[in-house]
Amino acid sequence: MAVGAQYTAAHWIGVLAAGAAALLVSRFVSMPGEMAGRLTSLWRFVDGRLMAPTSLRLGLFLGGVAAALAAWFGWVALGGHPLLLDGISQLIQARYFADGVLAPPPLQDLEFWQFQFMVQGDAGWTSQYPPGFSVLLAAAWRAGEPWMAGPLLLGVAVCAATWVAERLLPHDRLAARLGSVMMAGSPFLAFHAATYMNHVAALALVALAFLFSLRAVDHSWKWCVPAGVAVGALFAVRPYVGVVLGFVATVLVWARAPGSRTLSVKEWVQRVGGAALGALPFIWGVLWHNARMFGSPWRFGYIAASGPSHGLGFHLDPWQSPYGIPEAVAHASGDLLGMSMDLLQSPVPVVVVVGFFLLRERALPSGFGVVAAWAVLPLMANMFYWHHDLFMGPRLLYEAAPAWCFLLALAVLGLVRSLPGEPSGDRHRGVTRVGGSVILAVAWVMGAGWSGPSRLAANASMARGAGLLADAPQGDGPSLVFVHDDWQSRLGARLSATGMRLDSINGALRFNTTCQVELYTRMREAAPVRSGGSEVALRFQGSAGRLPTEVVMPSGSRVRTLPGEVLAPECEREAASDFGGILPLAPLLWQGDLPGLGTSGAMFVRDFGRERNGRLLRRFPGRRPLVLLRNGRGDLSLSPYEEGMGRVWLGG
Repeated sequence: MAVGAQYTAAHWIGVLAAGAAALLVSRFVSMPGEMAGRLTSLWRFVDGRLMAPTSLRLGLFLGGVAAALAAWFGWVALGGHPLLLDGISQLIQARYFADGVLAPPPLQDLEFWQFQFMVQGDAGWTSQYPPGFSVLLAAAWRAGEPWMAGPLLLGVAVCAATWVAERLLPHDRLAARLGSVMMAGSPFLAFHAATYMNHVAALALVALAFLFSLRAVDHSWKWCVPAGVAVGALFAVRPYVGVVLGFVATVLVWARAPGSRTLSVKEWVQRVGGAALGALPFIWGVLWHNARMFGSPWRFGYIAASGPSHGLGFHLDPWQSPYGIPEAVAHASGDLLGMSMDLLQSPVPVVVVVGFFLLRERALPSGFGVVAAWAVLPLMANMFYWHHDLFMGPRLLYEAAPAWCFLLALAVLGLVRSLPGEPSGDRHRGVTRVGGSVILAVAWVMGAGWSGPSRLAANASMARGAGLLADAPQGDGPSLVFVHDDWQSRLGARLSATGMRLDSINGALRFNTTCQVELYTRMREAAPVRSGGSEVALRFQGSAGRLPTEVVMPSGSRVRTLPGEVLAPECEREAASDFGGILPLAPLLWQGDLPGLGTSGAMFVRDFGRERNGRLLRRFPGRRPLVLLRNGRGDLSLSPYEEGMGRVWLGG
């Protein structure tokens, strides 16, 4: 709610400030002088440069710009590291794919490696995500530069979408090209491309599906086969996006794109059949992967990890929060606000400009309907899905971002063209074409040149401070490096090792004190098959009663407690171990040896104290035990095992 309020306030501030500035500029340029003429000449120069190259050359250039921007952020700001657990999970999966295996066998002592978004099944330990993006990451890993996968895919997406824009908006090529320039410079697109997120692969495949489908409209139905390949691969990366935008990029394009005609039944059979021929191998591959890893072709990893609460529809989400129609409308509104502000990081809200244009415009250009469907249908579809993330923009709408750029370009040019070209009289009271153009151009430059890079740098700084971008130190020879993750992460991993699903783990940690969960976990580990005989009963859903209060330690560890709660000795020991400092395990896992993968380097594992750690030490006698700690300067260093245990567990 707080994020939504901030977005709403930013919208109003942006609208009012832009309107006031446009009026001031309009009044200023109405004074005697040559400024208006100079600005007009500048615009004609930009217009000429923008319209001069061929579609292919412009697409290649803008694709290169977008890839370079994402690569700069990924390497300079992030050091080639994934930023979110989503990317880490798929990168770990990619490492196994690169080694020629689907997954390692089911892990013994799972709690030492397990983290959110990884699933332990009968066939092995794997990512909850569909395999498509991990296959691409595996190829990049084998090439030695996994961090370049996202930027290169963004370059492909921007290059293809530049051609698509001109084909969908044939009567306003200037708007198409202006939208492509905005797309290439979008901080929102660059950020997620740099952080190992599968959205960028989905975007590239969406753009290619549009391109091939439009070629089918212009030439032969045989182009529907590669269009189907793109949609099938999209399903293997992001299945829901594949269904929603796969329909837009094929069927809707064939029926409604500029230059399309009414098709006969035979022609529809040819096009749909060709697309199905291209898509089916990928769809069958995903279903086979589901059956192999999760027990059923129709059971995706999301459901295996979190149960039915992760599925589509209105119900309790995996964090045991209600998701109904009111929540869907509220979250969709937040997504729209986020897209408006974060797409270009501009002080002028994107959606407000587009909406104002639609209110004024009576005759919409050819192709507008397809572009609008590309932009809006994902928003509508996501109303039936509980997950809405606004970190650096609404990433669940990432694949729709190019369409919003094209709509914005149409809106900007349409509004500017509707303004009077020159003020009449000595005292002009309205906004002129020059005034509107200057303010919109300045707003875009502010986003691309200052606001966007500042936001990217701030996110990188925050992640670095949280230990998410740490370079894992490598000792000499094979080692077993224990990493002291926070208490709640340790509990979640231990509960997962007993077979508890993620939705139940989330509920346990949310609705109970951390100490209660600790005691329950100890009893569950002693008798993991018992369900109702435990002396400690936990709440897994919200009910009457006071919720625990979250307390943040100086180290950053978060503990839930109730007033007056007296910690059991076991809980005191766990809490005390976090006071000296915590380090997240997941960002280090992919940098070292993994179970069944690698024998000569450092293997990073979660620290649970001497007693439980001993089980792992006995399993890996050939690895030198070490503990990863922060030194006085905040840098990571490897400590001998006994010394490190004494510092973390206070000799216990």
